[in-house]
Amino acid sequence: MKKSSKLAKAIARTVLDHPFFATLLLRMQLHEDRDIKTACTDGKQIRYNPDFIDPLSVDQTVFVLAHLVMHVAHFHPLRRSARDRGRFNKAGDYAINGILRDAGLSLLPGALYHKSFDNLAAEQIYDRLPNGSGDGDGEGGENDIDDMDDPGGCGGFEDAKDEYGRPLSKAERQRQEAEMTVAIQQAAQAAKAQGKLPGSLARLVNELVHPVLDWREILRSFIDHTARHDYSWNQPNRRHIADGIYLPSFRSNGLKPLVLAIDTSGSITQRELNQFQAELNDILYSYPATVHVVYCDSDISETRTVTPDHYPVDLKFVGCGGTDLCPPFDWAVKNVPEAGCIIYLTDLKGDSPETDPGIPTLWVSTTRDRDLPERYQPRFGKIALLE
Repeated sequence: MKKSSKLAKAIARTVLDHPFFATLLLRMQLHEDRDIKTACTDGKQIRYNPDFIDPLSVDQTVFVLAHLVMHVAHFHPLRRSARDRGRFNKAGDYAINGILRDAGLSLLPGALYHKSFDNLAAEQIYDRLPNGSGDGDGEGGENDIDDMDDPGGCGGFEDAKDEYGRPLSKAERQRQEAEMTVAIQQAAQAAKAQGKLPGSLARLVNELVHPVLDWREILRSFIDHTARHDYSWNQPNRRHIADGIYLPSFRSNGLKPLVLAIDTSGSITQRELNQFQAELNDILYSYPATVHVVYCDSDISETRTVTPDHYPVDLKFVGCGGTDLCPPFDWAVKNVPEAGCIIYLTDLKGDSPETDPGIPTLWVSTTRDRDLPERYQPRFGKIALLE
């Protein structure tokens, strides 16, 4: 369908002034759709109501196009899962509108923006939003928060579907994320070549190259990789017995011992230690795991071996001296050579081993690895951010 003159001018303006957004925009198809109130995207196409576009200025239309593109660049059509649609759309607006404003675009009146949400992902913002109605803190006025598809009135997003209109499989979702990651990197290169890559967009690209992963999910993958597991009725799941519900427990055969190292140099807060403690206890709930807890600052101050029989386990601060991340690895090689993995809670601001000890390592870090000086970047293992 032929684009309106307004839309054509906005696309041309985007190409000239905002090459990052333009590179991603030109990958998508645009379709007129009078059945929607404003505009929306599913990651592959943009649908818009001309009655929404026509009253806007060219600059405002550029903002709407860039807004929709940024929903896609943040994978919002792929990541809603079971979250409330309207609330996740609202969180998505908060996540991207600050970036668009930093890029020099003028937000529409009523667009959702709040400084407290700067540099947060939609998932994080979603958890901080109140349930139910909105709070009316758009930059320019009240918002139609009852509109599930576009609470901010700037263009929303809907779940990505396959060619038959069905929800995407996990493999297809991962494929689309990989394709979009490449497209974002190419868009960044095009914008950088023209000297038009704002710092906020550069950070977005950096996060894609150095992703902040869900440390709980990675932790489970480390444990699962170590064990041969299945469900068993021999020992019912203790978590549900109190409610009179008997379910099989998750049991493993041949689970290798785990080493849990804790940086006690003073950089880990009690709140972070509590998060880690909760995850350790969940491991003990779900697996017949033997866990060797190693407390270390500049040297090992204490070790402890725990099993599911010790549930629940309390972690504590022991030490609070300098920082050296090497001793737990030396200790593990000497005392637990058959360890399935080493999980290290730390801010990474200390010297780590020069050579890989040969034990799968997960650094659960309180500091983003890209914010660390190069000398503190670990030479092996995976890094997951504890937030």
